[in-house]
Amino acid sequence: MSSSSTTDLPDPLVETTARMLRCLGHPVRLRILDYLERRDEATVTEVYEALEIEQAVCSQHLNLMRDKGILARRKDGVNVYYRLGDPRALKVLSCLRGSAAQEQG
Repeated sequence: MSSSSTTDLPDPLVETTARMLRCLGHPVRLRILDYLERRDEATVTEVYEALEIEQAVCSQHLNLMRDKGILARRKDGVNVYYRLGDPRALKVLSCLRGSAAQEQG
């Protein structure tokens, strides 16, 4: 049964959003997204140093997020720069921040 027959949400949108949410369902990936939101872009080194995680772990998470379209990247010599690729991911952060504000208030 097609979900678009019972809702206004088109099936392709539901599927891509569900993939994005599954990918973002990890604390390290949410922290990466939060870090990159505050910058135009950042290198792998900048991300893993800021988050105090191992370089290999950081690279795995960044690559997964890029594969899912959440992040985009560009190479400049030996450096790889990551940036936000799907602005819908920022809505997830906005919801988290709203939840945190409600818990504190």
